[in-house]
Amino acid sequence: MNRMLAAGVACLAMAGAVQAQEASNGAPGPMEQPRDWSAALVQDATGLHDIMIDSHPGVHDRLNPQFRDRLDQGLATALERAKTTTDAGGWWWALRAYVASFEDGHVQISLAQRDFGFPTRWPGFLTVYRGADQVVVDRDESAAAVPPLGARLIDCDGVDAATLAEQRIGQFRGRWFLEAIRTRLGDWMFLSAENPWQTEMKACRFETDGATMTYALDWRAAPDDLSDRRARLMQSARPDFALKHFDDGGFWISTPTFNGDPASEAHAELTSLIADMKTKQDALRDAPYVVLDLRGNGGGSSHWSQLMAQVLWGDDWMAAHPEPAIESVDWRASDGNIAEISAFLDKLRATNSQPELIAWAEDAVDGMKAARAAGEIYWRSANDEEPADAAPSPPTPQLMKGRVYVLTDSSCGSACLDAVDLWKTVGAVQVGRETSADTVYMEIRQASLPSGLAEIAVPMKVYRGRARGNNEPQRPQYVIEGDMSDDAALLASIRRLQPN
Repeated sequence: MNRMLAAGVACLAMAGAVQAQEASNGAPGPMEQPRDWSAALVQDATGLHDIMIDSHPGVHDRLNPQFRDRLDQGLATALERAKTTTDAGGWWWALRAYVASFEDGHVQISLAQRDFGFPTRWPGFLTVYRGADQVVVDRDESAAAVPPLGARLIDCDGVDAATLAEQRIGQFRGRWFLEAIRTRLGDWMFLSAENPWQTEMKACRFETDGATMTYALDWRAAPDDLSDRRARLMQSARPDFALKHFDDGGFWISTPTFNGDPASEAHAELTSLIADMKTKQDALRDAPYVVLDLRGNGGGSSHWSQLMAQVLWGDDWMAAHPEPAIESVDWRASDGNIAEISAFLDKLRATNSQPELIAWAEDAVDGMKAARAAGEIYWRSANDEEPADAAPSPPTPQLMKGRVYVLTDSSCGSACLDAVDLWKTVGAVQVGRETSADTVYMEIRQASLPSGLAEIAVPMKVYRGRARGNNEPQRPQYVIEGDMSDDAALLASIRRLQPN
């Protein structure tokens, strides 16, 4: 399938997620209402298993024979935990662990009641990853018995820091082998949010200036400004859509999302941004540098990055420097997946725009319906890109006179990774931090669990022969250390990379 049309309805699916359920007349929300949480866990874990069996392309994937075992083992673990589950925390964290076991960022779970949060405790300090180490970066200054800022964690209750992080965070978040996940979630080491499947540590050893000291942990309610503290520690940013022109002639283009939902505000912003790029095309191509800022971008539709590449490099250059072709795409032909793409098609038709996407969606719906009627598990969408001519083509001129930098951080996944794949292939230089990663299972839709308290994201198709491997991140040619939310410092770092 043409990579431009491997667009993804992931953001459409996410946009169609169940909205927050608000209590009426002062009544408690669904998460606060009394219920049998053990029974809810049995119901939802079984429902999650059934949804995956029905619609996930991995269930019958001969190239991934471990998938079914992982699916069944996750259910068995959740059902065992249900025997001792007594509250919402036990229900939630058991389901989170089940979802994390797939090691797939496209398989996600979220609460239907968006305004609900589990009470959180801390021991008076937080750590995050700085390189391979967990170091103290925030503390209660009024407490004396907490490690100082900069102290490096050695172990807790006899368990080394690396193993402890895998047990306390990785087990419930998944993909702990990725630098991006450790960067984003490392501060959960010393947070406790009513998770009965882990214990609060009693004592930890820290190293400061070569000296080791043991600290007894005093767990208590986290401060009211915990969210603000965590945001500052992450040193991350999600800028607004923008096309900036600097005095030295350089450009900075920010795309914090590639949302594919035609009804979304982001869709309108992206449409306007690309129109602005087309207006300034000559100046962009003559510029000494162009920065394509993907900070905060978790994906959406790869349609947008293709359009941006066309403005900058042009069709001829892109044709002369093609990405390694995906051999084919296998869609899981289930009723739920057909309904999802059909709804996306209806939205596209309602806006009467993007005819190529309409044709893509029509092809997918018709193909899955035909496969379903024939009793087939998959509908295969073969790569329909034309093969390169056997005869050599004349050299294609490079229209971009300056360097193009693609700026990434740990949030980059899904269609954001597609953008990095494409832009680096046609000549961009990646700078910043290592990205997240995705599996070859793509194109998610939302499905509610039986209790109605949570929903999961389920991939609908699988790529065959993708050049970037399963759960393989994109690594920058030039790593930029420091605060990824500091625009001025990032610009200065990129300018220093410019050839003299």
